[in-house]
Amino acid sequence: NTDLSGTWAPIVTPSFKSEYDDYLKNCSQSFMFRKVIVNGIEYQRETIRQLDNGQSLEIIAQNPAGNWNRTLIASDSSNPLNSTIVDPDKDTVNVEAWWEDDGTKHKSLLRGKPRVKGGVFETVRYLDGEDEDVL
Repeated sequence: NTDLSGTWAPIVTPSFKSEYDDYLKNCSQSFMFRKVIVNGIEYQRETIRQLDNGQSLEIIAQNPAGNWNRTLIASDSSNPLNSTIVDPDKDTVNVEAWWEDDGTKHKSLLRGKPRVKGGVFETVRYLDGEDEDVL
C-alpha cells in the first residue's frame, strides 16, 4: 500500500478549480468568497498521518481560510463505512473513504452537507511520479 504520510501541496488544475467553484456555489458561498478560496487552494497544505496500516488517515488541511482537522476511516468494498465529521463550515457531514487501485489511491466522498441538500464532493489522494499529493 501507498503511504501518504507527510505534508503535501495539491496539484491544482483548471478542471479542479471549476469543480471546486461549483461545489462552493452549491454551498451558497458568495462570488467573492469562492474566488478567494478557489484561487488560494494552491496555497493549501495537507499534513497526513497514515495510521493502522492505512485504515485511517488523520488530515490537517492548512490554507489562508483556516485549518481543518479530520480523520477518515477506510472501508472495504463489501462493507461501506460512513463516518460523521464536522466540515470547515461547522456543518456535520458524512464521509465514506476507501482505497482503490491495489492500495495506491485513497478516495473519499463527502455527503449530506445541508447547504447543498445532500450534494457530494469527491477527493482523490495519491502520489504522482514526482511524489506530490494530488487532490
